[in-house]
Amino acid sequence: MTAITSLLLGAALGVAHGLAGLVIARLARGASGNVLATVILGGTALRMMMVLGVVALLLLFSSVQIASFITGLGVTFVIGLIAEVFLLLRHSSATPTRA
Repeated sequence: MTAITSLLLGAALGVAHGLAGLVIARLARGASGNVLATVILGGTALRMMMVLGVVALLLLFSSVQIASFITGLGVTFVIGLIAEVFLLLRHSSATPTRA
């Protein structure tokens, strides 16, 4: 597998992870308190396990170039996490706090 293909494959996995995070953040938007924490943390744990599983399978059973793959995954993974944090912070600032 070429370096460009490995880079794009890693980027695609990172984008899928980021999109799943945004979907989970949207689902948690109406929740509050313990439910919000459960949805966000549970969704994050599930996404992390799925990414780890896909990475392990790709590294074991395909000929990806590791450096290119990890670079593509890492960049899009971080961008997705930043987008998710901004979305959650915007949600928390829009929600009135109880006194």
